[in-house]
Amino acid sequence: MEEKVIMNKISMDRKSILFRMTSFVIGLIIIQSILLTGTLIAGGVLSQAQENAFQSFHDKVYNRNDNVQREMKNRWTNMTPYIQEFSKKLSENSSSKYFFDSSIKNLIDMLRTTQTTGAFIILKDKSTYPSLYIRDYDPLLNDYTNKDLYLILGPSDLAKDQKIPMDQTWKYDMKFDENNKNFFEKPFAKAPLTFNANLLGYWNPPFVLFPNDLPIITYTMPLFDADQVLRGVIGVEISVNYFKQFLPAIDLQPRDSMGYLIGYSGKGMHDIKPILMVGALQKRMIRAEESFDLTKEDDNRSIYTITNHNSEDKVYACVERMGLYNFNTPFEGESWYLIGMMTENNLLDYVRKIQQILWMSLLASIVIGIIGGYFISYRFTKPITQLVKQVREIDNDKAMHLSPTGLTEIDALSSAMELANNALLESTVKMSKIIDLADFPIGVFEIRSDTDRVFATDQLPTILNIDRAIIHEIIKDKGAFMPHILLKLTKPEKEDENVYRIGRDTTKYVKVKIVENENSTMGVVIDVTDEILEKNKIKMERDYDPLTMIYNRKAVQQRIESIIENPKPQDAAALIMFDLDYLKQINDTYGHRWGDVYINRAVSHLSKVGEECSVLGRRSGDEFVLFLFGFLDREALRKEMKAFYEGLTKDLLEFPDGSLRPITISAGLLWIEDWTLKYDELLHKADELLYEAKSKNKGYYIESV
Repeated sequence: MEEKVIMNKISMDRKSILFRMTSFVIGLIIIQSILLTGTLIAGGVLSQAQENAFQSFHDKVYNRNDNVQREMKNRWTNMTPYIQEFSKKLSENSSSKYFFDSSIKNLIDMLRTTQTTGAFIILKDKSTYPSLYIRDYDPLLNDYTNKDLYLILGPSDLAKDQKIPMDQTWKYDMKFDENNKNFFEKPFAKAPLTFNANLLGYWNPPFVLFPNDLPIITYTMPLFDADQVLRGVIGVEISVNYFKQFLPAIDLQPRDSMGYLIGYSGKGMHDIKPILMVGALQKRMIRAEESFDLTKEDDNRSIYTITNHNSEDKVYACVERMGLYNFNTPFEGESWYLIGMMTENNLLDYVRKIQQILWMSLLASIVIGIIGGYFISYRFTKPITQLVKQVREIDNDKAMHLSPTGLTEIDALSSAMELANNALLESTVKMSKIIDLADFPIGVFEIRSDTDRVFATDQLPTILNIDRAIIHEIIKDKGAFMPHILLKLTKPEKEDENVYRIGRDTTKYVKVKIVENENSTMGVVIDVTDEILEKNKIKMERDYDPLTMIYNRKAVQQRIESIIENPKPQDAAALIMFDLDYLKQINDTYGHRWGDVYINRAVSHLSKVGEECSVLGRRSGDEFVLFLFGFLDREALRKEMKAFYEGLTKDLLEFPDGSLRPITISAGLLWIEDWTLKYDELLHKADELLYEAKSKNKGYYIESV
């Protein structure tokens, strides 16, 4: 177990053989792995993988766009064979009813041929719009008895004749409003440009024909009669639900696909808005009311990132323009776009897998390097570890004898260590004996970085009041030794550097000097009890009043002057002169012993004023000076004075004749405003205030204005 601990310490040492050999092997493998990974990256593995992902994305969207365009331009708009027939019948029939009677079968044929969800003819007759509008909700399943068709607009008797049911939204003729007029008005308004209706075809974005009707897309063209007179429009309807069948989301990915949507812009790529979205996921992620904010990623493949969306992941879009209008036609400025969308996680999934493989390879190389380097180094350093174990177990008080390791260089080092250790042990014993013979109260200890054991002289436990059984244990572990010593040194003397008071029952003072260098820490502990006690006695006689044990006249002046020399002008401060009232009367009546009691009782109250923010001293028999400083403001200082006088009135002193009398004391309080004044000047001003108080307000204080 101990060998394992030693091995762990060596492995954490940056200068150890184990650490350096392991680091070398790890570094070599890491460099090789980085070179391999860097070569793959520099060779374009990741960039090519991203290119492939973009190309695949583009190909899918391009092919889907081509498929949808073929449906829209070739099949759904295949109305030309029927238009001439309708134009001819418009000329032959004077009324719309007769026209619709003769044209309904042709309109049904056009509906079947185009495979759309609706076909219609809307005429303009002054202020009315006679219409014939037939809808097929499922154009892929045709019932040639016409039972799958519904009449949306037109005469009801036509429905009976053709056995076509009327839709629940059926109306006789068309009523236009702001929401549904474009599919009629736009191609109708452009009719004067040319009699070639194919050049005037118009794709209307999704809208509803009537309230509560399903959303539809329409393609309409102007309808002329045989005399080239504009009569109305002819067109087809594709329901949005039917259109969505041509935008399968699984084209892009099998699961959780954002799929395709149709965008519309009258201003080119800069203002594309979604007009047809597919699926709940798409509707949740894309903001239908906003134009797309696109950032170019791959111009050649028309791939962009969408920045205004609700997904937490990055969203890529491949935008392909749908060529619905020919060049130089009225509506060529209105562009439709097929937009395929994929999240970054799905689009670049293969790229991320390659990155993960590269990182895992690098990590695996590091792990193999650590394990391999550690075991190789461990076998090499094991003899050294065993030698370290022997050295740690040797008693420092005895001569060192180490077992050979079988390694020539290490055995030579062991012999040198034995010689050095024995010489050190001999010199240590001599030094300890010399100190003991000197009979001087001094203890010495040394903590070395190369050993856990602490050297200490015999007098050290006696000086520090440490039990010898305890000292015997802690010198074996330098980690426990110093904390135990420091527990003894918790009461430093304020006025004596490096001097500490120890002991509970008896007072002892020790002086400690600790010197640290690169390899060791040495400490000297001297018993200075007699010296400190004598010094304290002299200091007490010099600075303190023997009766009250507060500062005497000279000491209080020195203390106050030291504070005045280092002022804090922002704080409130005051110098107060006190004079005990009736002291002479008490001395004459009850004797000087009771006068001393009277003085000490007053001092006990004065000592509480300001506590740590005060300096109190006795100037003469019945005069005291109090310096208050460090208060937030004058009001805080006044509260202290008020509390002091309230305490005096509550404290009644019982005299020998049984009478109870309060202690009364007059005072003059001088606010310190000019910190440049000398102590004597301040005292003189406070003294004047004191005598004013004794004559005008005896038993209380007067403060300066």
